[in-house]
Amino acid sequence: MSQRKSISELLEKIENYDKDERYMATSDLCEVLKRHAAVANARGDGDVEMSDVQQNTPTIDAAYEKKICEAVLRRVDDSSNDVQAIAVKTLGVLVTCVHEDQVVTIAERLGSLVLDATKSALRDVYAIGLRTLVTTVPMNMGDIVSNRLTAALIDGISKNSSSIDSNSGEKEDREAAKVAQEITLACLEILTELLTRFGAFPCITRLHELLLEVTLKQLASKSHLIRKRAGNTIGCLSVVLSDDLLRRLVDNLLSQIDRADGLGKSGKRRSKRLLSKEDSSQDSKPTDTTALIRTMCTVSGHVGHRLTQEQIDRLVPIFLKFCDPADALAGDDFGDEDSEGSEEMQDDEEEAARTLANELRESCFNGFQSFVLRRPVEVRPHLPQIVHAALAYMRYDPNYSYGDEDDGDEDDEDQEEYEMDDEEEDEYEDDEDDFSDDDDDSWKVRRSAIRTLAAIVKSSEKDLSSLWNVQYPLRKSKKWNATVADVLVNRFKERDENCRVDIIECFNRLLESTVTAAAAGTLLFATSDSMDIADGAQVVTDFQATYVNAIVSGCEKQLQAKKAGLQTKSAALSLLSTLCKAPDGIGGAKKINSIFQQIKSIFVSGGSTTSHAHGSNKQLKLDALCLVYVIITCNEHNPVDVKTAVLSTLLEELCKAVQENWYKIISETLKVLSAIPILLIDAKADKIEIDTATNTLYDAIEPRLAANDFDQEMKEVALNAAASLISTLHGNLTPEQSQRLLSLIVLRLKNETTRIAATKTIASIAVEAKVGTGKVDMSGIITEIVSELAALLRQNSRSVKQHSIICLDTLIQSYGTNTVETQNSELLGLAIRDLSLNISDNSDLYIIHLSLQASLAILDKSSSCVGPVREYLMPAVLELCTSSSLQDKALDSLLAVFRKLIVKEIVGFDELLAALHSKLPTVPKTAEEKEVHNESTTKKVIGNIAKCMAAITAAGSEAQRKDVVSNLMTSLESSVTSENLYNTTLALRMSGDLGCIMNLSAMENVGEKLQSIYLSSFDSSLEDIKNSAAYGLGRASVGSISTFLPNILSALEKNNEKKKYLLLSALREMIHCHRLGYGSDIGPVVGQITPHLKFFFSDEEEGVRTMVADCMGSLACLQPDDILPQLKDLITQDTSNPLVCWTVATSVKFAISGGCDEKKILPFMPAFLKLLGGEDLDVKNAALLLTYGAVHHNPQLVIPFMQNQIQPSLLELSQLKMQRVIELGPFKEKVDDALSLRKAALSIFSSCLEKCPSSIEIPKFMPVIAAALGDVEDVQLQAHQIVISLCSQYPQEVFAAVETFVQPLEKTTKKKFSKKTGTELERANEWVKSAVRVTLVLSRDTEALNCSKFADFFASMKTGERASMLAELEDQK
Repeated sequence: MSQRKSISELLEKIENYDKDERYMATSDLCEVLKRHAAVANARGDGDVEMSDVQQNTPTIDAAYEKKICEAVLRRVDDSSNDVQAIAVKTLGVLVTCVHEDQVVTIAERLGSLVLDATKSALRDVYAIGLRTLVTTVPMNMGDIVSNRLTAALIDGISKNSSSIDSNSGEKEDREAAKVAQEITLACLEILTELLTRFGAFPCITRLHELLLEVTLKQLASKSHLIRKRAGNTIGCLSVVLSDDLLRRLVDNLLSQIDRADGLGKSGKRRSKRLLSKEDSSQDSKPTDTTALIRTMCTVSGHVGHRLTQEQIDRLVPIFLKFCDPADALAGDDFGDEDSEGSEEMQDDEEEAARTLANELRESCFNGFQSFVLRRPVEVRPHLPQIVHAALAYMRYDPNYSYGDEDDGDEDDEDQEEYEMDDEEEDEYEDDEDDFSDDDDDSWKVRRSAIRTLAAIVKSSEKDLSSLWNVQYPLRKSKKWNATVADVLVNRFKERDENCRVDIIECFNRLLESTVTAAAAGTLLFATSDSMDIADGAQVVTDFQATYVNAIVSGCEKQLQAKKAGLQTKSAALSLLSTLCKAPDGIGGAKKINSIFQQIKSIFVSGGSTTSHAHGSNKQLKLDALCLVYVIITCNEHNPVDVKTAVLSTLLEELCKAVQENWYKIISETLKVLSAIPILLIDAKADKIEIDTATNTLYDAIEPRLAANDFDQEMKEVALNAAASLISTLHGNLTPEQSQRLLSLIVLRLKNETTRIAATKTIASIAVEAKVGTGKVDMSGIITEIVSELAALLRQNSRSVKQHSIICLDTLIQSYGTNTVETQNSELLGLAIRDLSLNISDNSDLYIIHLSLQASLAILDKSSSCVGPVREYLMPAVLELCTSSSLQDKALDSLLAVFRKLIVKEIVGFDELLAALHSKLPTVPKTAEEKEVHNESTTKKVIGNIAKCMAAITAAGSEAQRKDVVSNLMTSLESSVTSENLYNTTLALRMSGDLGCIMNLSAMENVGEKLQSIYLSSFDSSLEDIKNSAAYGLGRASVGSISTFLPNILSALEKNNEKKKYLLLSALREMIHCHRLGYGSDIGPVVGQITPHLKFFFSDEEEGVRTMVADCMGSLACLQPDDILPQLKDLITQDTSNPLVCWTVATSVKFAISGGCDEKKILPFMPAFLKLLGGEDLDVKNAALLLTYGAVHHNPQLVIPFMQNQIQPSLLELSQLKMQRVIELGPFKEKVDDALSLRKAALSIFSSCLEKCPSSIEIPKFMPVIAAALGDVEDVQLQAHQIVISLCSQYPQEVFAAVETFVQPLEKTTKKKFSKKTGTELERANEWVKSAVRVTLVLSRDTEALNCSKFADFFASMKTGERASMLAELEDQK
């Protein structure tokens, strides 16, 4: 049967007299339409492959579309409710697969039916159908659908609102008013959906002002439902309003609120008393005030980020008047004297009036939450009042009494009072159920207050101490003052599940942020008897004494409670995990054992069939295991207490948990078991305890290690557990048990999927786990392991190679080579061969470094590998010397290998020296050679060969060293020609490297001759010779500083313009080598060096000043007590000289990057940071680079000064522009002298986001980022990366400023590059692509699409010339 025939039959059945037949036919039609919609989408997207059925599915022509639409619309009027429902569902599918004109027809038809006063019986159905259409219609039809509907809906609201407010008492008028109300409500609801989806479309944008006028009028309606619905509509409308209309909306609402009765203390109470009464006066409508406040709260929740400081300052006090803490009375407050005067307790209010009051409070707190999250700077002056109100209303529960909460400080004795048997607990919970009231909506107020507090905790991470220390009055008669932390802990007993979870999570967030701040040094945990705290430091006082007991007891109660929900128990376990990171953790032995008892009950009750059983819940077990692991591994508990509790309470249950079926529980349990062996050693358990625990652990771990049909994660965790057991407790395992575990590990090494995890396991076993535990006997398997590792060295996988080399190196260093050589004499030779291949055929310097280290271990431990070393290793290391990329660890390892070759006498001294010399590049002679010659590469190769030859010489005998030095002197004393240029360069550099290791002046006449050669080489016409001489002079001075340094300083005194840079370069090399640990103590000569350096602080040449700054920075690392005061004095005594200030700032930058002692330099940082305020641009730039270096290398140096010194300067300099026009002959060019400052300031901000995000105020930098997005190309690219980082870290702050990003991003994405070609065009396209990427990230990771301006921009980009670029980035994700 064809598709068309099938649809025809369905259309006939839809008209059947039987309602069941009609229902089934409509349902089948819906499914057919879904398939057509899927085919239409697939055909529209060429990248999507269609099945044969889809390809053969015909399209529905216009005539059939019309028939289907008419048939479905008729079913919307069906007499059967079920048929109506399926018809509405079908409409939602239908609008996605028919043409635009049919969608418009459906929309108009449904719209007219909604507005038809005679269709009251089915109006709800029509409204649902129309809302379904609005939410499902394709976006490309949104404009025309909105155009047809919006005007009709506005007209429907306007015409019917007058009928609703009619005061006539006639029955017909009342009926008409009821119909009018229904129509108005339906129109407002549909309009809300339209605004939510298409509010930023042009057809609706043109009607924004009219919409605002019509909806505002509905706030004065007599109908409470209409006022509430209108407020919701205005909230959605506010999202898409322009800035001007939004300002008018807020001002209008605020003006009406100011004029309305009900504000002020007495007025507010009168408003509450009249909430449920009709007031005939048109001038005073308390209900109007409620609607206005609710609407204002809704607007604040939607667009709080767009409100100005002035508007927030007007709004917050108004909200606070309706959230007066004095009115937040709980059931516990009935006996308070202050509660007697409250109308909430005295007046017998109607339920509807109380509901309205609670709705208003909930809305106010939602507004507070929006302000705190999105406008933290603007709302900061009001935070104390908001916190007070939130604390009061989070305990607002007038229908239930919890007992005296201010007397709830739990000691250990108090805990006993709480404990009850099952019968008492059931009775207690039954009583709690008796108090429950399904109509009680006070929990919504509490929830909104709690969420406001959570927002405050999130935004107060820079001043957390106030949440722990500042007290607020909560019960006047009993004088109960409490901090935020106090109240949160006290409210763990909250009876509503959702509120209780929010409270525990809020406190968890507070505690976690506090612990993090304490770890970073920005906050201190202090005791009452140790209050010698530095001024200005944030302090949490007596945390252990004040809070820990209450936290642990509160969490235990939640874990014990039989009717506590899963979310509550998980939140309690998470809180206890966080508490373990605080000082002293969860407490002593008694509390640890008590917590473990609760965890045990979670596991033990797993097989229970009672209604109270919660142990069978897998997620709860997983959370409990995570807590156990944290308790065992954290350093805040006494290991003896933890050990005792684990062995007596949990170990048996943990071993049973390994036999669970869910892989996550198995993995987490094995992770916990792997921590127990270390715990036993740390706790110094006795032999009986260790033996018993060892056998228990073995029985649990071995089956999981042996199993093959498990998840990869479980296999890796089982390997880790086995490694921990055998490396720590191998002395307590039987030989059979040890051999079994080791054999299983070898099997895993041979398996492709687990070989990396196995290499890590073997490496950890080879190293002594704890001092005194001894090494594991691996003699039976070590040869097999080495053989397998040698084979793995030939793998292409970098990760496999890396871990195999590390494992091989560890094994050789720990166990030597005797066993391997005895069992297989050729195995180490094969390993040397494969390691050599990785040295010669690999461009990865880290792999080369590891291979050299492993080779070094074999050379050190083995004496039978001479042949393979000479055959394989020697050519590899000699070839490596010629690599221009050789540096750092790889170079150090290579030098160590060369030294070992000489020391072990594997290669002859002269032979190796000659082999290295043969690798020296040749001077290019022909034109072809000169064309391919790379001078930079040649310099690096000569430098590496010089270091290698110096290392070999230092490792040789004294006679060999003398011969080498003699040959060097001969080479240096000969005149320099083009043929021996590289030999002379090599000799100069080698003499310096050798002098850095040994005292050359101890050899007869060598010191004096070398000085003369170095200084005379400064007059050479060849730059390579001069630079090499400076290098050699500086390094040779390290080994014999008393001989060389005086001549360097005396030469500097002559102030020879041509030689000063070279002399300073030599001095820098000498100081740098001392900083790396070469030579003797430089302290005695620092006083001789610094006067000469300070002389050049104001030199005109920037290169000279940079060299001087490098020297001073290195000296500051070596002698901070001498150098740092001198640097400070230079900028305090000579502030007028910008060159001196620049050099000082650069010196400090080098000192920080060189690792200067934090404690030594920190007191001087305020003086150095004052340079940010200097007048000279170069000084400002140097100070910015200093700050950047501090943030990058050691953020603790700048965190204390970020708010007062650094941040204001960053905000100023990041927007500074100093443009001028320079004339270049007939051309003119604009130059911005402040460009480098803006780039440096943005770099600091970007580094702060990564290194110390809590030290900066993100909202204050949003205008800076917006300006940077419209700056020059380089600055824009920086800003793009910053915005992408901000989207993931601070989405709320980004959303608050996203409107300011639109214009610069739009300008960049619309740039044309018709005149650019080649690399210029490619660079320009990457620039635009970066802006498109930022736009995409904003749309995905933030709520930016709720901003009308951004939504319009993003929608236009999807259909504009950058659509293909956007689609490409979307695919890349």
